[in-house]
Amino acid sequence: MAQKELKGKNFLHRLLKIQLQIDEKYDELAYWQKQSRLCSHDPALEHSIRERSEELQRLILEMNERKLSATKLIDDLGDPVGRAILRRRYILCDSWAKIAAACGKMSERNAHYIHDQALLDFEAIYCGNEAALI
Repeated sequence: MAQKELKGKNFLHRLLKIQLQIDEKYDELAYWQKQSRLCSHDPALEHSIRERSEELQRLILEMNERKLSATKLIDDLGDPVGRAILRRRYILCDSWAKIAAACGKMSERNAHYIHDQALLDFEAIYCGNEAALI
């Protein structure tokens, strides 16, 4: 793929970054909830847990909005395999091995190649709709 900066690619990669933040915050929240059960009624800890839970909910809402926007744009891709790969990578956050297996048991290398081509197609769709996106 060309080395130039692709806005559509950055939009999709942001989904992966937000998902990582959600996963980390979810695990951290589970840890603090467990600590709260061990420490009987620590008001400061309970307040912190509520704040972290609210922050997690905000991230989940942001992710859902972005994924809905991305899904609509991915739906406009002409290549059904490219659509499937982008959807599995950025909406479902699948690993490359899982993507390759789900797309006709292709090699991961082939999945990457189709992904790169689909990203170029996605870029045109994204740039045509950028003003309406989050």
